[in-house]
Amino acid sequence: MELNNNGNIVTVGVGDLKIASTPKIIKTSLGSCVAVVLFDKIKKTGGLLHLMLPKCNERGGKPSKYADTGIPLLVDLMVNKVKSNKNTLTAKIFGGAKMFNVNSELFDIGRSNAIETKKILSTMGIRIVASRVGGTKGHQISLDTNTGIVESRIFGEPIEEY
Repeated sequence: MELNNNGNIVTVGVGDLKIASTPKIIKTSLGSCVAVVLFDKIKKTGGLLHLMLPKCNERGGKPSKYADTGIPLLVDLMVNKVKSNKNTLTAKIFGGAKMFNVNSELFDIGRSNAIETKKILSTMGIRIVASRVGGTKGHQISLDTNTGIVESRIFGEPIEEY
């Protein structure tokens, strides 16, 4: 989704998260990382988490780097800062590519990220309404906070809407 550089685009970096309300576009680029997009259609507000690893395991760093600490943080911000109703939030997940051509589960971090993300969202009662995870190529995604539509482009392929 191309917009003029008028301040309506919010970019989320690796291991970070951001929340924005309409008329913003929230975007990120992914490889083995997973993006969790939460959307509140009533408040027309979205949040995007760009997580790097499935579990924190008492490592240092920002909670948003990990699925097990970042997803609860994103939900908490949507519920307590935006005042979203947790029961009406929807999730869309993207990324989780296998970026290294090695036959080892140890190097398939993308798959581990996707599995942990789905498990945590399910445990928290957040419904996943769209998913585009896996493959071997990176993704670019953008959330339109007005409509809740996520445009997803896998490198070298056409854009798809979710």
